[in-house]
Amino acid sequence: MSLGAPLKALVFGLCALTLGFAPGCVDEPEPASYIESPVINGSRTTSRRWTVAVVNLGLSGSGGLCTGTLIGDYVVLTAKHCVYEDRGGRTWDPVPRPSLAVISGHDLFSAGGIEDMVAPWEVRSTPGNYTDADLESGNDVALILLPRKLTGNIPPRQYSTNLPRSGDDGLIVGFGVNNTRTEESGLKYEGNVTVFGANFNLVEAGGSSWTCQGDSGGPLIVNSRVVGVTSFGIGGCGSRSRHFFASVARHSAMIEDALTFEPPCEPMPEVCDGVDNDCNDLIDEGCTGLGDPCARDEECINGSCADVGGSQLCVRDCDPRRAIPMCPVGFHCEALGCGTGRCIEGAEGPKPDGDECANSQECASNRCTMIAGAMRCGRQCDPEAADCGGTNLCETTGDGCGTCLPAALSTQPRPFGAPCDEDGDCASGMCAPGEGAAEPFCTRRCGGTDICLGGFHCREGVCVNGDPGGPGDGCLVDDDCASGNCTDIDGDRICVTECGDGCIDGFSCVPTDVGDRCVPDGLGLGAMCSAGEECRTGICAGTCTRICDEAPCPSGFDCIPAGEVSGCFPASDSGDGGGGGGCSASGSAGAGWLALVLFVVGRRRRR
Repeated sequence: MSLGAPLKALVFGLCALTLGFAPGCVDEPEPASYIESPVINGSRTTSRRWTVAVVNLGLSGSGGLCTGTLIGDYVVLTAKHCVYEDRGGRTWDPVPRPSLAVISGHDLFSAGGIEDMVAPWEVRSTPGNYTDADLESGNDVALILLPRKLTGNIPPRQYSTNLPRSGDDGLIVGFGVNNTRTEESGLKYEGNVTVFGANFNLVEAGGSSWTCQGDSGGPLIVNSRVVGVTSFGIGGCGSRSRHFFASVARHSAMIEDALTFEPPCEPMPEVCDGVDNDCNDLIDEGCTGLGDPCARDEECINGSCADVGGSQLCVRDCDPRRAIPMCPVGFHCEALGCGTGRCIEGAEGPKPDGDECANSQECASNRCTMIAGAMRCGRQCDPEAADCGGTNLCETTGDGCGTCLPAALSTQPRPFGAPCDEDGDCASGMCAPGEGAAEPFCTRRCGGTDICLGGFHCREGVCVNGDPGGPGDGCLVDDDCASGNCTDIDGDRICVTECGDGCIDGFSCVPTDVGDRCVPDGLGLGAMCSAGEECRTGICAGTCTRICDEAPCPSGFDCIPAGEVSGCFPASDSGDGGGGGGCSASGSAGAGWLALVLFVVGRRRRR
């Protein structure tokens, strides 16, 4: 449940909400460091309504986002690690019930994308507090029991008591990270996968789509039934990673018991609190709705009676700093002060943060203020919380509140993690160059007890982008690896582990320059092969090879042109020292094979 900027905005946006409101209102966790479980390479969906978000609001800890599946009128299936939180020292405690929320809908950042939200009545899981052992044992399963049905007559998704078979087509759905560069999440995505294997504990699946942070607890669907709960991944969120799901079949007894649950109701006089107090299946009958005329607070559903433009109307408290709309569709949060506001009738304006404005009604944030030399739209924010999301920054303003602005309009020193162009942009005086697709960002020194925040790690005394890599991930230096060991394998530098405790599936213990290490299965560079899957690099051209256009070949190999690319092949015996891409028959043949292989692969990808 690690949080990127959008998820931090989500959690900050939900923290102050009062749960248990009337149906139809739009009121409003990955723990282990190697758990990487929205859907990468998937597609947006507004259906699959039985897939819901499970949010730890952070009332007692750091908060986080997971996914779940409605499998009964009052039962949501999710991952055990989503309902526990890390207290440090590998100690996990249950998330307090008031800090958990189940949200139905497809977009957690728009009022129109949220259908309902409810706090749990009860949370159940496999025995004992969560530990990392629950992952490999397939015990990473929990059930959230709801105090009422979710609005909209959502049909539950049935679960399977049978294991899937290798080769079965599957579907994954989640609210997690859908773009590893921007770390965007909070939107419902789905993707197609294939089952690679299954046993009583775990199901492994992958293919054209992959799970990532925030998808944890979401469903693996085979033959229209839930067969697995998204649990963990090894090696990141990409095609080279491996993705595992806790098998639900073995937990059928716990699930069946939960499916018999119906929330108890003890009849009491009906009051306007969003609850069916008198147990007649009607909620707040006779109460006054938001925006309607009223005479006293007690009349209003989940709110108060206040003067709005000279009329006494039902209003509801809201926080104008929150990224997620806290008012129903057709209402907006009118700011009364820094961090305080009320829901009143009227839709938000069309202009985003940073656009010039004449009045607050033009702004999606309902706030137009003088900043960066002009009147601009800008949502209230807390400069200490970094809660603007995306690449926006919280600029301190004269009214006692911060204002969310695009980084290009910022006039103040930028905090750690903010985008930058030069050292002078940053409060730390350090603008780190981006790596790969990542943009330059404000960094700082690290080391000892001065650690980097989530999504960053310490490399040679400076915070850099990305969490430490797992086995097989690319690296530059030892600091880039969770194992502390970055080693040259087949001319690439990857994270490896020592063989002392054995190697995980897909890795084998082989000698390296730094001793025996666990490296990805397959033949090494230069070995004779007949198919790409035999090679660690995934490319066979008579011998296992790899592309060397940007990275030099290791000692003993030549980088030989092969059409539009070049490949590493065993050095020729022509006496040129093995470094010049010699013209031996074997090298030329290899180059021809490589050109053919890459041509075929390219054709397949285009189709």
